[in-house]
Amino acid sequence: MNRTVFEPARNVPVTHEADVVVCGGGTAGVAAAVCAARMGLKVVIIENSAQFGGMMSAVTAWSGDVDNKGGFVKEVFQYMADNGIYSRPRYNPCALVTYFDQLIAEHNITPLLLTRVVSAVMEHNTVEGVIVESKQGRHAVMGRIIIDATGDGDVAALAGAEFEYGRSSDGRIQSISLPLLVNNYHLRDMINLKDDMLPRLQAVKPGYELPYDAGNMRPMHGTTASMWLMLSHDWECNVLNAESLSRSMMKLREQSIEIVKLIDQAYSANLEIGTFAPLPGVRESRRIICDAMVGTADYTEGKFYDDAIFTVRHNIDIHRCKDGEPAIIVTEVKPYQIRYGSLLPRGLNHLLVVGRCIGGSHEALASYRLLSDCMAMGEAAALAAKQAVTRNCALRGVSIENIRQKMSEVGYQL
Repeated sequence: MNRTVFEPARNVPVTHEADVVVCGGGTAGVAAAVCAARMGLKVVIIENSAQFGGMMSAVTAWSGDVDNKGGFVKEVFQYMADNGIYSRPRYNPCALVTYFDQLIAEHNITPLLLTRVVSAVMEHNTVEGVIVESKQGRHAVMGRIIIDATGDGDVAALAGAEFEYGRSSDGRIQSISLPLLVNNYHLRDMINLKDDMLPRLQAVKPGYELPYDAGNMRPMHGTTASMWLMLSHDWECNVLNAESLSRSMMKLREQSIEIVKLIDQAYSANLEIGTFAPLPGVRESRRIICDAMVGTADYTEGKFYDDAIFTVRHNIDIHRCKDGEPAIIVTEVKPYQIRYGSLLPRGLNHLLVVGRCIGGSHEALASYRLLSDCMAMGEAAALAAKQAVTRNCALRGVSIENIRQKMSEVGYQL
């Protein structure tokens, strides 16, 4: 459809001004906001959904690549361990929602939940702020530094940044998921999906195939009779297309309900359906073209750099991108470093990207998209923002050695 309508120009009220505007209140965004506020910066955090934490509090219940991290990463995992909701590598995501609320409130960060970024306020190649839409209507949030923690690189794309999408061979991305909370789960502690569960489900429905059949199913950590069902997968979704994403959400819900019904019949389980996750588990979307790009040589040769901000040690795991492929393909990596330049969108000023949308390849992203690595990016971005604000300098003019030193001081291994 090529039809267009005319949208008249209008003055948009500025409702908030801050030193740092964090767009996206997910794993990387909360880390960036809290760390920036602790350094005395005035922070606004904008989140499209109704809660903070993103993938960590709404989607996954699994963690990795934690041991070589310090600072905010160590703090969060220590909180989970102290409160009995973490047993490596699994944790209870539902129990983190109010924890992130408390962090935002305690540090006087201005929260804008249920608010979507729809445009970037530009002065030539400099991002001065963002235009958002909320129950207040259309309004602007201005900041000296903007951190794009949307996961999809929305702000960078709106500001005109170049980006890549999908793998180079066919443009396809990793499958997306949508967890379902299931209650009254009294099956044994661990059930192998392919060797144990699938044959029993196929006895109920011949020819049935699980959307995801790698690994095991087990109760949610810290509960007595609940399970975070994460077996729904859709590898036909374009996460940047509204209709495609909507149809995928419906498909994922249908998959999960079918799985629960089959388990009920196969195991006489009498499971109770709870709530679906408030967000889809998107593993991959835009990858912003940045000053530095994480590529094949980095993880195959174990590249280390003078401008690196932390180290990634986790393997590449790519969830099925196309029908007929394995549920997951795991490739070993040599420990490699994320460079500060991978957070700087090429050609744009006053803007940092953190999370899965940083500069890197399809394969590399499947290694550094983990929760701990995204939080580390957020903490490094906060350190860069602090320098830029207090020294009144460009993000490309900050002392990377100072960032490295402070990351090292709080326990990050470079």
